[in-house]
Amino acid sequence: MSETARPDAIAAYTVVVLQSGGHVLLLRRAMSKRFGPGRWTGLGGRVEQDELDRLTDAALRELAEESGIVESEVVDFTLRRVLLHARPGAPLTVLLYFTGRTAAPRPLASNEGELWWMPEIEIARLDVIDNTARVLPLLLADVARDRAGREPVRLGAACYDADGRLERIVWA
Repeated sequence: MSETARPDAIAAYTVVVLQSGGHVLLLRRAMSKRFGPGRWTGLGGRVEQDELDRLTDAALRELAEESGIVESEVVDFTLRRVLLHARPGAPLTVLLYFTGRTAAPRPLASNEGELWWMPEIEIARLDVIDNTARVLPLLLADVARDRAGREPVRLGAACYDADGRLERIVWA
């Protein structure tokens, strides 16, 4: 497929952002990763074909696989934002951003990289993956405004230039 070809496939991924006592659980991706080595993001991964009708289950599965945190440890687990993007030469991608809270931060390990409970005030200095860097402050504001999860899910579209660099996100 050429770099200017239109997407001919779709992929869905979850991104989970957990909070606990003023801290946010983030993953610093392993240097061996093809996409975003050494960069920060939430936890998550691909929604499998048979999970498309159970997106929350897919997000919780990825959370457990990457951190060992299970559903019973998380409260207010909520789908907050959905971001569509089509990078040149890549499938149309749907990123599903979930938030939740845990009772207390605890040490965690991951085979995807390093997990850290980062103080919210330090997140701005991290090298966060582009789309998540723009969505993360919005998610934290969403949670602060809507602890009960009653706000509608917000839908956005990421706009890229011809070289695949994120230019902006437009929220509906």
